[in-house]
Amino acid sequence: MRHARRGRLHIPLLAFAVFAAACGPGDAAGPGVFWPELISTTAVPLSESEEVALLADERTACVIDSYEVRVRCVDAEGSVVGIFGREGEGPGEFGEPTYLTRGEAGTVGVVDSDLGRFTVFEPSGAHVSEVMLPAVFQPFPAFGAAVSGVSLDYMVMLGQMSGSLMTRYDVDLASGDVVGQEGSPPGPWDIECGQVIHGLPHPAGGWAFVACEGHLIFVGGTGDTGDATVVRAPMYVPELPDERDVARMEEELLAFNRSRGLPRSPAIDEGLERYRATPKNYHLSTGQQLFDGSNRYWIATQRDQHEWSWLDVYENAAYLGSVRVRDRLRAFDLLGSTLVVLVDRQAGPDDADGIPDRALDWYDIADLPFRR
Repeated sequence: MRHARRGRLHIPLLAFAVFAAACGPGDAAGPGVFWPELISTTAVPLSESEEVALLADERTACVIDSYEVRVRCVDAEGSVVGIFGREGEGPGEFGEPTYLTRGEAGTVGVVDSDLGRFTVFEPSGAHVSEVMLPAVFQPFPAFGAAVSGVSLDYMVMLGQMSGSLMTRYDVDLASGDVVGQEGSPPGPWDIECGQVIHGLPHPAGGWAFVACEGHLIFVGGTGDTGDATVVRAPMYVPELPDERDVARMEEELLAFNRSRGLPRSPAIDEGLERYRATPKNYHLSTGQQLFDGSNRYWIATQRDQHEWSWLDVYENAAYLGSVRVRDRLRAFDLLGSTLVVLVDRQAGPDDADGIPDRALDWYDIADLPFRR
């Protein structure tokens, strides 16, 4: 039976909506700004998806090719490891591949938000297994015998009901049963602008939330509503969208309409005008945050994003520094000493269509000062 289409957590939030550094390690143009060594780059196709999963070997990464409804896995040398999937409802097929996550055994997991299904593949494309998922499920970066992730309650987010904004689910891959469930702390927390947008459980217990106007909320203790630390991101500066941002938002809204068989509407133009006049969020998107193996919190930001992009890093609610990467960051993943970043390149004179190329950049992060 076909499931109703489920919206993904990356949908634009128009109600919410310059930092530049030319510095290296030890330079004073920005507090704690570092850039790691670029070790390789790999071209990938254009896509409406902004997902990347770095697999367990730290040398293979997978992205979603939304136009062909399939997944492409490549290695750091630029070789294609596997291309798999097609539109459909059978084993190994997709309705709407939405999220990616890595398996502990070197596999890749794909969340299909249209079919409500999680499918495990070898990076070559061999089908391993599949289970059904709770609605609007966004996985954590890695899975083992169970796949864990969060679902957003839109009614709570919009203030139309009270309760937990996010719910964590653990789904057993052998049986498909939900073996764990935990609601996020409901707050409220002292934020003048009032809008909490998204949350992520901390591996050691507690939650981290992104909120409006550059605020982060770190809540300690599993299920605990107290012990909250509210932080205004030190590197956040209110910044209006530029025309590249507006063009991307326009394409996202048009794609959203196309996926539902709807034409362009006056509401899109009205929304774009509001977007132009509204400072951008601090965070890049709700999906581009994670805890690394040492429980440090990494968040992709919307700072600048012309020649460079920035990831901010926190530990125990304290800002550790910013990691600078080249070009316009769209998604990232990290494991061990490797950071992989999905980017839009700057459109150059050889891009006759004016559309930026898309690529994966691989960085060695072993020597970042806060990792020592």
